[in-house]
Amino acid sequence: MRSPARFRPGNATFLALVAWLPCTRLEAQAAHPTGLEVGALPAINFDSDEGFGYGAIAELYHYGDGTQDPYVWTIQPTVFLTTEGRMDVTLFVDAPHVLPGGWRVDAAVASERHIATPYYGLGNATEYDPSLEAEDGPDPHYYRFGRTRRSVSVNVQHRLARDGMRVLAGVGAARTSVRAVPEGRGTTLYALDWGDSGAAEWSNHIRAGLVWDTRDRESGPTRGSWTELLVQHVDHALGSDATWTRWTFADRRYLSPTPRLTLAHRYLLQGVHGDAPVYELFRVQTSFKQQEGLGGAKSLRGMLKNRWVGRGMLIWNIELRWRAADFRLWGRPFHTVLSAFLDQGRVWEDGVHLDEVFTDLHRGVGGGVRLGMGKNFVVAVDAGTSNETGLPIYIGLGYLY
Repeated sequence: MRSPARFRPGNATFLALVAWLPCTRLEAQAAHPTGLEVGALPAINFDSDEGFGYGAIAELYHYGDGTQDPYVWTIQPTVFLTTEGRMDVTLFVDAPHVLPGGWRVDAAVASERHIATPYYGLGNATEYDPSLEAEDGPDPHYYRFGRTRRSVSVNVQHRLARDGMRVLAGVGAARTSVRAVPEGRGTTLYALDWGDSGAAEWSNHIRAGLVWDTRDRESGPTRGSWTELLVQHVDHALGSDATWTRWTFADRRYLSPTPRLTLAHRYLLQGVHGDAPVYELFRVQTSFKQQEGLGGAKSLRGMLKNRWVGRGMLIWNIELRWRAADFRLWGRPFHTVLSAFLDQGRVWEDGVHLDEVFTDLHRGVGGGVRLGMGKNFVVAVDAGTSNETGLPIYIGLGYLY
């Protein structure tokens, strides 16, 4: 029996190895780092759906003379491949202090090929029966479909006032093709709901938003707020194959009752209106990096990846973080953070219903550990559980929010 998007001894193994590449420094390590800092996370895993996987995530930070927060620029490439056909190659660049006049620019280029992306149906009450996708059954990919997506996007932000208010504008293009039945074996829920068309479609967008950011730091903040209202519009006039609009409101708060303890909270509402294809409903819009949900490492830990999908989405996270230790290793500052979290969320098939935001919530609980080097490079390991899973483990970089 397949166990999608979860870790279980006996049918999957996961090995993560953390390595820090040599760093070129303009000056000796200090409270405010200077020069270039490079970190990388290589990972090896085996998954019954995607086979043997291998890849690397790297983060390069340029701090200049150490006076510009959070950095002058960062470059973050990711490469991940599996023997069963998944291939993700992405490059993200963020430059808060390269352009004059207080302009911040970020850009992302991505090529993603997923042979078996999860799909469990539309709505907040869809059922999951693992026997329907038994490996020796007629439909081994019943809850899966294939997806290839190539995209590029650019955003600029400019500060409006000293209190942290910024305006955002962006453009992007994406071309997505779908294979409703991976490997042509049997049928899938996606094919039953949406047919077997595999034609590639364009989703080109413009977007705008307001961001209010008073965090004391961008990586692992302990105080302040990060709130944003974003609107993304996809239109035939931009060369797209459909016209639709996505709006996203997210509010994140950080409180520190003691110097080493932080209570972090995120509340996110998102609605999609128009003729958006179903594979676009998985995406979660943010002002920094786009994510996927609801379910999995970036939204509701402990749930199957992309378990719930609809034209309205709520994500509600509460996390208690304890900075357990600070130490030096190889002449560099390190720290560890332990956390406990409660993730909740729901979707609406036809759009957000404000009178139902606290009803019929799905929940995952768990804990994690962060190992940080310097100000920004943070290796993350989280484990969560819910009423549908055992103990999924998520290994990556940074904080969820």
